[in-house]
Amino acid sequence: MLHNVSEWNSSVQCYFHCGSSREKERAEVIAYRRLDQPQLLLISPVKLGHAYNLSCFVPNVSPVRNLSVSLRRGNLTLHTATFWGHSQEKLEDVLVTHKATAQLEDHGQSITCQAVLDLQPYGPLFNNSTAQVLEVYDFPDPPTLTASPPPLQKTADIHLETGEELNLTCSARSAIPAANITLLMDGEPLQPHSGDSWSVGVVGLLWDQPGKHTLNCTVTVGPEKRSKELVVHVYEFPTPQLHVSTDVPVAMQEVSGRCELPGGHREGIELQVVVGQSALVSWRPSPLPFTLQVKEEHDGSELRCEAKVEGRAPKWSDVVRLNVSAPPHMDDQLCPPTHTWTEGQEVNQWCRARGKPNPVVTCHKDGTIILMQQPCIVSRNHSGTYWCNASNALGTTGRSITVRVEYWDINVGLLVALAVLAAVLVAGGAVVYRLYYRKKKIRQYKLQKEQQRLLALGDFSNGAAAAPNGSGPGAQP
Repeated sequence: MLHNVSEWNSSVQCYFHCGSSREKERAEVIAYRRLDQPQLLLISPVKLGHAYNLSCFVPNVSPVRNLSVSLRRGNLTLHTATFWGHSQEKLEDVLVTHKATAQLEDHGQSITCQAVLDLQPYGPLFNNSTAQVLEVYDFPDPPTLTASPPPLQKTADIHLETGEELNLTCSARSAIPAANITLLMDGEPLQPHSGDSWSVGVVGLLWDQPGKHTLNCTVTVGPEKRSKELVVHVYEFPTPQLHVSTDVPVAMQEVSGRCELPGGHREGIELQVVVGQSALVSWRPSPLPFTLQVKEEHDGSELRCEAKVEGRAPKWSDVVRLNVSAPPHMDDQLCPPTHTWTEGQEVNQWCRARGKPNPVVTCHKDGTIILMQQPCIVSRNHSGTYWCNASNALGTTGRSITVRVEYWDINVGLLVALAVLAAVLVAGGAVVYRLYYRKKKIRQYKLQKEQQRLLALGDFSNGAAAAPNGSGPGAQP
């Protein structure tokens, strides 16, 4: 029995006597140490297409020459190392390394390091292994953070009206494997709903107060981490307010006013003032002062203020309907300076005036007042010069008008002579007609009698035949 062996490699000699002779045998004694668990040194995860080292470390091995170390990926042996040329005289640490390139199909494969210390047939067989899962990743493109509604301008910032909902989706669709995605708002995590393996999102974000907020999407794939940010500007797009100095102006009066937005609105909102269908002051920032030279034709027109911002429907202020007052006004079209009438015709409103309130028009001639609202039948007494006034609450105006009436007197003697002549002509015509009618009827009667006589006699022996109207051959007219 050998005890307390202290040499890793020694020779043992055995002497024995047989009779008078002395013999010896020699044997090599190799000490070993139980094989420790190998340590797999794998840098994982590994970027797709990049080279990486598979390293396996086996400490305190003896005898090393009996050791073999294999590196496998899945069922495929990548590399096996042996150490037959090493001495047997000490403990040794063994490091086996193999270089490989990360492929997409390598992701999720088991990387195994197997260490075998084979002392057979004179000693035991030690077989230890360790394994890790290989992670292959790829993150070629940055994450995308999309919003609905999308940004209104070419910048990445988002402008939202208070109370308007925002939906966010953060995606890393080019990442391998599925990424770890975190959504933050102003540094605080949001609770996203699950999208798919490459995206997450939140819906229904809204703010009821104006302000500025930062939305952050952080995507982690393997050791790489990338972020995408959006800045959300929450603003109010209020209804514009219209102020005017008066909504009951007088014609030719200058009306002033102002269109403005209350505080808290976003930049970029523009205003314009419209009267009727025409722009009074075109698009400018708030506040927007204006002046309007009021005319009679503006009466009933709507004065309003419009606000617009890119990507939003315009908003309108309350409408101010202009109620324009005007003093009386008379011109040649409304009240012509001369009139020519025919006696007996009916005339109505032959002098009018424009104004608001509607003017009352009266005309005077020889102390007689004529109201223009009432129709009248023209007589020759209407000829002459009139002075016509138009009055309303804002004033009075007037003008001179000349009226000429055309008429004809009736000649009674001529009418009687014409009547007698007409009677004589009628009587003479009646007598002539009577004579013509009687002569024609008598002739027809005689012809009929002669025909009847000839037919009664039956005198057709000479081939005579009745002719039309009872005449026979050779009959004389």
